[in-house]
Amino acid sequence: MSTLEQDIAHLNFEYLMLARECARNNPMEAAWRFGVDRKQIEELSGFSVEKIRELSGIARTVITLIPMNTPKNVSLASHVALLTSSKPLSLEVK
Repeated sequence: MSTLEQDIAHLNFEYLMLARECARNNPMEAAWRFGVDRKQIEELSGFSVEKIRELSGIARTVITLIPMNTPKNVSLASHVALLTSSKPLSLEVK
């Protein structure tokens, strides 16, 4: 595994662990912060560490990055909400 793949896997693991803890402690916040729906929150909150390791090693990022530049007449929060509102994070392994 290359260094880039290792770094992506590590970031994915940390991100999914945070998302799982948020889903367990505050499902509404998890929906807002991580862009997941109710079914995905239920799945995520039940993930074991082994399942999270498996998902984190898919060599693709699961993190959604916010844009660096926003239009001058729109707040960063509004811009991010508009960009991410169309498709929530999918946690399914295919």
